Amino acid sequence: MRAQRSGSIAPPRASVPPRASVPPPMLDPASELLALLADLSPHGVAALLAHARKLRDDERRRGSAPPLIVLSPRDFAVRVGHAATELLLGRDDGKVFIAALFRSLEDRGETSGLGLAEFKNRLLMAHQAGLLVLSRFELGERADAATITASEIRHLGAAFHHVLVRRPKSEGSK
Repeated sequence: MRAQRSGSIAPPRASVPPRASVPPPMLDPASELLALLADLSPHGVAALLAHARKLRDDERRRGSAPPLIVLSPRDFAVRVGHAATELLLGRDDGKVFIAALFRSLEDRGETSGLGLAEFKNRLLMAHQAGLLVLSRFELGERADAATITASEIRHLGAAFHHVLVRRPKSEGSK
C-alpha cells in the first residue's frame, strides 16, 4: 500500500465552535430586548412583560437607591437595620420578624431580584459577620404560626426568627 500524500487528509472538524475569548459586543438594550422578544413564545413574552413591569414599579418606589441584592454585606445590614427600626414604631422589644421585614422592604421596591430565601441567607451572613443581630422566637412572645414559620432561618442547629434593632439608650434610662 502506498502512503497517501501529506496534504490529502483533512483534520477532523470540531463539532462545537471554539469559544471566543472576548464576549460579543453589546447591542443597545432596546435592540437586544426586541431580539429576545422575537424568540419568545406568547407565554414567555407575558412573563417578560410582567417581570419588566415589576422592576419598573420597584424602581419607582425605591427611587435612586440600589436594590438590596447589589449591596455589600455592610450596606445591606445598614439598610435592613433602618427598615427594621421603622417597623418598630410603638414597640419596645426591639425585635422585627424576618418575614414582616422582607414584606416591608418588598413593598418599598427594595427586594428586586431577591427572594425571601436569599434575603434570609444574606441576613445570616450579616449576622455571622457581626453586622446585625438575629434572635429566636421565645415561647412567651405572641405571634401567629405562619409568621414564625415564614421568618425562620435554621443554621447549625440554631433557629432565628427576628432581626434585633440596637437602639441607643434613652436619656431618661440609666
